[in-house]
Amino acid sequence: MATRVYLQMDPIEKILLKRNLNRNGKGQRFFTHEVRRLSTPYVPRLSGELSDTATEAPNKITYNTPYARRQWYENQGKNRRFHRLAGGHWTERMWPDRGKEITRAVAKYCGGKAK
Repeated sequence: MATRVYLQMDPIEKILLKRNLNRNGKGQRFFTHEVRRLSTPYVPRLSGELSDTATEAPNKITYNTPYARRQWYENQGKNRRFHRLAGGHWTERMWPDRGKEITRAVAKYCGGKAK
């Protein structure tokens, strides 16, 4: 004779909220902040204005200078004598170096484990 097991779970929204994984929630903001923080050494830097004017929204980072777009697409990293990691597409170049670290930090923040 088969035994029936009943499982009572909280709604998905409640589970995600408990783990800070709701849309634009604390987990998303933490992830965005970590990406910006760890991307800073990769941002081209002469005066520091480009990096210093970065603003964070829950799911994006905006660099608020008139030349940010040009630096993102055209900077070839020629000034690497002083800033070894600096160059264009800084968040994309940071991810292979620091992505696992960010994944572990976000998992820990949200109460989970990264593989």
